[in-house]
Amino acid sequence: MEQPTKRLTFFQISATVAAAGALALCAAYVMSRILPAILWAFVLAIALWPTFKRVQGWRPSPLWHRAGAPAALTLLIAILVAAPVGLAAIEIVREADGLLAWINDARAHGVAVPDTIGQLPWIGDDALRWWQTNLATPKAATEFFAGISPRGVLGLTRNLGPEILHRALLFAITLLILFFLFRDGEAVWKRALPLAEKAFGPRSGPIAHHVIDAIHGTVDGLVLVGFAEGLVIGVSYVVTGVPHSIAFAIVTSIVAAIPFGAPLVFCVAAMLLFGLGKVLAGIGVVVFGFLVVFVVDHFIRPIVIGGATRIPFLLVLLGILGGLSSLGMVGLFVGPAIMAIFTAVWRDLTLEITPGHAQAP
Repeated sequence: MEQPTKRLTFFQISATVAAAGALALCAAYVMSRILPAILWAFVLAIALWPTFKRVQGWRPSPLWHRAGAPAALTLLIAILVAAPVGLAAIEIVREADGLLAWINDARAHGVAVPDTIGQLPWIGDDALRWWQTNLATPKAATEFFAGISPRGVLGLTRNLGPEILHRALLFAITLLILFFLFRDGEAVWKRALPLAEKAFGPRSGPIAHHVIDAIHGTVDGLVLVGFAEGLVIGVSYVVTGVPHSIAFAIVTSIVAAIPFGAPLVFCVAAMLLFGLGKVLAGIGVVVFGFLVVFVVDHFIRPIVIGGATRIPFLLVLLGILGGLSSLGMVGLFVGPAIMAIFTAVWRDLTLEITPGHAQAP
């Protein structure tokens, strides 16, 4: 005959909760340095889960489902991220020699004032005076580029080396975690959801789905829409003859994922056109770029993100900006997920304390 299970006393329950909290804090402290990698892995796993299920369906083999599909998709992500970064690094190294040669020539002879710089609208006179003061003579150019030299570039490279190594390690950890999330994601979900419902009640299930919808909506609204925005603005680079127009279009597509990021790139492209004497083309790039950004930020993104998350776009925007400032790039997706949790809990609480909440929408 089995002995009846003894009920825990209040002290035992409190001690258990305190011990669990202490262990959680210890685990958070231990993993604090790799927290961005963990967050990136979860964001990528949630965003790419529908794609992963389709990849799993390519072959009926249990080995493919268990190891092949997770490894294939993880490898594809590694290639898609590492290849552009590697190409950009090679291009920067190639351009560095040319840039240093141009700076040395500027120190020796100064930089001639472009004929069209005084014709720039609103800022022409100020730009002309600035150029004559800082770049037009060898002495001014030498002072302006005083901090740039081969030795300085070498020192910058040495300082960047450990940071690049750290980022590469975080990326490798992200890929490792992502593989196991793809492989064991369903099992983790099936165990975590009942535990969450037992701890936080029946509202935990809908809140979890709100978080998933928020991440999907943010990925679609920031990454996919931003990529399309960069391609559209990139057409103006090609038409107006911006140097390295394809590279500028790619950079615009990447930066456009950050709110208000695309103008930084197309304004630089316009300045290059101004320097080449193509004033009207530069103005056209700026006007067209701001028109595209206005349409995307005021119409397309609110529909894509707000429709998927079912929360006000202003809260999504605050989550994006706050997450970006506190967590870096991964905060672009974590911030809206936190706002989705906040909104879901807020709605549940307001429905519970509002009379007649059963009829509330």
